Amino acid sequence: MMGGINLKYSYVTDYKNNDRLRHSFNELIEKTFDFNFVEWFDNGFWSEKYIPCSLVDRYKIIANVSVNLMDFNRDGTEKHYMQIGTVMTDEEYRGQGLSRYLMERVIAEYEGKVDGIYLFGGDNVVHFYSKFGFIRGTEYQYSKVVKVANQKMQVEHVNMADKTRRQNFIDAIKNSVSNERFSKDNFGLNAFWATGPLRDLVYYHTDEDAYVIADRKKDDLLIHQMISTHKVDLEKITSSFGSSIKKVTLGFTPNEANGYEVREFHKEDCTFFYLGKDLENIGEKKLIFPTLSHA
Repeated sequence: MMGGINLKYSYVTDYKNNDRLRHSFNELIEKTFDFNFVEWFDNGFWSEKYIPCSLVDRYKIIANVSVNLMDFNRDGTEKHYMQIGTVMTDEEYRGQGLSRYLMERVIAEYEGKVDGIYLFGGDNVVHFYSKFGFIRGTEYQYSKVVKVANQKMQVEHVNMADKTRRQNFIDAIKNSVSNERFSKDNFGLNAFWATGPLRDLVYYHTDEDAYVIADRKKDDLLIHQMISTHKVDLEKITSSFGSSIKKVTLGFTPNEANGYEVREFHKEDCTFFYLGKDLENIGEKKLIFPTLSHA
């Protein structure tokens, strides 16, 4: 009994190598979010840091709250957080308090073992997450207007369907260094985004020997992340997208903020909620969780 629920289903966790349960888990993800982790698993990118915690009715996954163990470097200090993600309940089993049960169980297991617990959700779920003690936090995003004079695009698009280029990119992720004030060490998540939803947004800068995951929309450029085995020059990366770019926004916190406008970050269904005093520093230090750290 937890949260007043008389549980009649089985609790299962860390079952990525159980084909039957993993298949059911992917079916529920597909129904709920319209994507799945099949390719992520098949490519060997699903690591021990991503742990589904689920309720099962026989062999059917009916509800889930996933644990994502996140190692960060924040201004030179190592931090170990836990991000909650993939919160879902099969529509046939809703209204029984299953998500509440899983949230309480996961929090009880990890609170005190990590520096903080956090998640991202919509403003409409503030009431739900506040039941567990979560506080709505603040992130800050960096952007600036740029003028690049008479310069053609100097980065090349990386075809992730090319096995050799894809492997070179994966090797770079494995050996990358931080180019941010607030950076994560989670190969599995980087690989998920870059070979999955953002696979068409990967570029390579030859002179800097760096990969750039960026989204160009007319004259706006959103740089999600820079991946390299050494420190890179952000200004060179920015200008390499050519003179058609008029504004650059960062999906990470830059090491140097000179010239950047800093604003509170607001995005639908992307509100930052946290447990633990350590995570108060995200807002106080004007940081943003890297785009590729979202699970």
